[in-house]
Amino acid sequence: MSTRRVLITVPERSDIFQADIMSDLESSAEVIHNELGRAFTTAEVAERAADCDAVITSWGSAAIDMSVVEAAPKLRIISHAAGSIKHLFGEEIFEAGVTITNAASVMATYVGEFALALTLTMMRTLPRYAFGAPHGAWDDILCAGNETLYGKTVGIIGLSHTGRAFLRLLAPFNCNVIVYDPYASENAAEDLGIKLVCLEELLSSSKVISLHAPITEETKGMLGADKLKLISNGAVFINTARGILIDHDALASELSSGRFKAALDVTWPEPLPQDHALRRLPNVFIAGHIAGPTTDGRRDMFRCVVDDLKLFWAGERPKNLVTRQMLRTMA
Repeated sequence: MSTRRVLITVPERSDIFQADIMSDLESSAEVIHNELGRAFTTAEVAERAADCDAVITSWGSAAIDMSVVEAAPKLRIISHAAGSIKHLFGEEIFEAGVTITNAASVMATYVGEFALALTLTMMRTLPRYAFGAPHGAWDDILCAGNETLYGKTVGIIGLSHTGRAFLRLLAPFNCNVIVYDPYASENAAEDLGIKLVCLEELLSSSKVISLHAPITEETKGMLGADKLKLISNGAVFINTARGILIDHDALASELSSGRFKAALDVTWPEPLPQDHALRRLPNVFIAGHIAGPTTDGRRDMFRCVVDDLKLFWAGERPKNLVTRQMLRTMA
């Protein structure tokens, strides 16, 4: 039997393409490495993939179009060692019969963890004590802005990979979890022990609101001024999804009243201008789009890709399969 060949389209960053996992891949296939110090262009991918069975992409990869598929008659699977694939693969790639996988489920675990960290941070008003606790931090220390997550109503917008990861981490807190996701089924909700509600009900009745929706034409700007006004007094709003889903000027206007708190890992634009009102409000915490990447977790994306390649070659269904039908509602 001929040796399988796998092309890696990007320079092999040490935090993702780690040696032990690479050795595992090389035990199953000949690996064509990228030694250029930059990602291959689409034309370079087509040239180098001509005799390849699989292609591995990651952050910074050029788009994979039909020129690659037509130049690579043996190509059967493309695995993305990162999350979003919309900018990389058009629907025609799926129509050509190429299997696509990604590592979104891996990154989702860390995004869910960060969403929980932000939730607890804001419930306990921890930014108040940053940088050595400023003058007045001990005033009313027993109760001022210090609340527990236990038993609270938590609203999750988007039952995505990250939304589900956040949901799993809420289990020990005995929360009442409600979800807005127009594509989620009642059966799925029942299996997960959650209640599906409309967006308006979620915003008005949740103590914690965590945004996990993907960027689609339907979700861009989904939280405008009319929706943000529905957030209840004393609530905590978390965004680890994408900033473009929210009207940030309207969000700043609502938060300037002090009636609820927000923690934003992502903004629009990113970063926000230095003079933006959200940067000056004491009830707002802004991180630097760090929810997904972790120094020790990135290797798991490559592990995920290699495991799915091995399943595919064994004639089994990859665990992280991306279908054409998923494109409409995924990031």
